[in-house]
Amino acid sequence: MERWIVSWQQLLEGEMVPFALVLGAFVVCTALEQVAPAEPGQGWSGRLRNLVYLAIYYGLGLGALAAWYAFQSTRSGPPPSAAELGASVWLIPAYLFATDFAYYWYHRAQHRFSFLWAVHELHHADAELNVTTSYRAYWLEAPLQGILIGAPVILLLGRNPAQFAFATLVAARFVFVFSHCNVRLPLGPFTALLCGPQWHRIHHSRLPGHRDRNFAQFFPVLDWVFGTYYAPARDEYPPTGTEGLASGAPLWRAQLQPVLIWRDAIRSALSRS
Repeated sequence: MERWIVSWQQLLEGEMVPFALVLGAFVVCTALEQVAPAEPGQGWSGRLRNLVYLAIYYGLGLGALAAWYAFQSTRSGPPPSAAELGASVWLIPAYLFATDFAYYWYHRAQHRFSFLWAVHELHHADAELNVTTSYRAYWLEAPLQGILIGAPVILLLGRNPAQFAFATLVAARFVFVFSHCNVRLPLGPFTALLCGPQWHRIHHSRLPGHRDRNFAQFFPVLDWVFGTYYAPARDEYPPTGTEGLASGAPLWRAQLQPVLIWRDAIRSALSRS
């Protein structure tokens, strides 16, 4: 218990600066969305609701992730030499690409298997896609991604030296938040290189022709390689949201939704046995 509490405190302390950056990005992008919205008429109630989801995600999600980290080794080796630091600079793009590769398949699984979709649906339920949607996520996303994405990447590449881990984190958060902005920003020839707002909106689209497209979080080239790439037209800006969970569903309902789905699935399986 003590190790878990200490791990939770460390995660919360380590997230203070990234959390501040996310809030800063929210402010800047929200200002852009008000000046030149791609989808006009979005209200403030949905944004405020998403901020509540953000608080729940950080609080409960990091607590659950801390339970995993509490059993991991936290010992570090000697400080890296100058030569090692120079070589480690390449870990920034390497980490981002390896993370996105793992995330791509995890993300596809979320859309393929109902027990994972139950966790992911909250993110897709937002009918007013904007910058705050980026952290409109069920709290179980934090431990699931830490175990299924973060752990394999660390096993493959080792721990990113502290000198560059922060730069990697900032780059990842920027792209992730930016890709949900409610702005029209065609990237032209760079569409396949960076997950921009219009490219990622296709993934959130509720139109049948956009289903199971654009899964990558950082590098759209992964979708191109694995056959799920969809390049939006310049004026293509489809509606978003899901049928299963309403965009403005009560907070308690949204938090219980995965549990209710899992309960019904277990009951159905038991009735067939």
